[in-house]
Amino acid sequence: MAATDLRAASADALRPPAAPARALLGGLVLAACALPGVMPQSAQAEEAPEQAVVSFKLSGYDEWQPTVDGASSEEARAARNGRSARTRALATTSGASGGGGLGLGSGDTRMSIVSPSVHALLPLGRHWAAEGSLTVDEVSGASPKYYADMSGASHMEDRRTAGDLKLTRYFERQSLSLGLARSREADYLSQALSLEGRLASEDQNTTLNLGLGLTHDDIAPRNGKVAPTTKRTREFQIGVTQALNPRDIVQASLTLSRAKGYLNDPYKLYDERPDHRNATIVQLRWNHWLGQSTLKLGYRLYRDSYDLRAHTWEAAWVLPLGERWTLTPDLRYYTQNAARFYYDANPDSALYPAPAAGATVYSSDQRLAAWGALTVGTKLSWQFAKDWTADAKASLYEQRAAWRLGGEGSPGLQPLTALFWQFGLSHAF
Repeated sequence: MAATDLRAASADALRPPAAPARALLGGLVLAACALPGVMPQSAQAEEAPEQAVVSFKLSGYDEWQPTVDGASSEEARAARNGRSARTRALATTSGASGGGGLGLGSGDTRMSIVSPSVHALLPLGRHWAAEGSLTVDEVSGASPKYYADMSGASHMEDRRTAGDLKLTRYFERQSLSLGLARSREADYLSQALSLEGRLASEDQNTTLNLGLGLTHDDIAPRNGKVAPTTKRTREFQIGVTQALNPRDIVQASLTLSRAKGYLNDPYKLYDERPDHRNATIVQLRWNHWLGQSTLKLGYRLYRDSYDLRAHTWEAAWVLPLGERWTLTPDLRYYTQNAARFYYDANPDSALYPAPAAGATVYSSDQRLAAWGALTVGTKLSWQFAKDWTADAKASLYEQRAAWRLGGEGSPGLQPLTALFWQFGLSHAF
């Protein structure tokens, strides 16, 4: 297989998954690291597509945490000893953060989401292409006011509607894309603009990618905690994709981001963050053709001005099963330290769950705590006709404080388990 053929065959493999809703699994796995906007990160041949493609996906997401009732032996002892509900809950979370993992045990469902989406790609002559997508998320559940404590949690039901459009002009070895995106919730409106340019070498084995993203968010919390306010984000990305030989293709990218404005979570009881957040992301990917299958490896480094550091390692194996079926198992590990202003749960403090007296920035949001997470999933694709493909995907995610790499995680955090599923259908014509 020529290097150029491998590069074209690996374009989808290098492309990251579509950006989920703010509460979907991707947002939870990397919630503290998620960047807004519509920065494109794929690399592909600088040729206009020859076929139109329409695809439909139905996704679902459920997350849950252990119930206080019988969640651990530590909690049971606490209950027998007559300790307060608050202290028992903290004992439960500390005990549950240890062993076990990736089990579908009993617990309280915290959030459920159903999300249909449609995507279309349309060639416009030899040098132009347009594509767009529309997603609707139906969200219901409960949002803890601090840490993972469900006592007094805010019940929520919301609908998020998001859409994006991109227009691309293809030249001999270059392409230029302009993208627009808009996302609407009852209390949140996000609008984004992106510009991306790509330049391929003469042999089509190297592609340079430059991108700029601008996002403007309008925030109007329904609890009236703050008056309607805004947030602005700017992103810059540079990346390169290189076909090393007929079997190997690698990609590296650097993203710089600066968010400024209202960055607090208005639905948390104690949450006062800095009014700006600078972030740096380094992404590395490697695809290796094994002759009959493809191994995909990836690494992501994240660091920001909150002093939060995160690492993600992922691996997937694309395994053809005959001429029409493809199985893709995948594994991902994520770990992060706590933001500098996150404060740990301390049930013995007279101020619990309030921060230390005199603190000016603080947060009890568990997404800013120290923890690790593991995701195990698989995807099955079926090309049941010449231009028709169906697929199904399921991933099980679990987050635990004890799984943080390089030290203990934040105490007092309950394990979080989530199940993500997806069914898709696409047609090319």
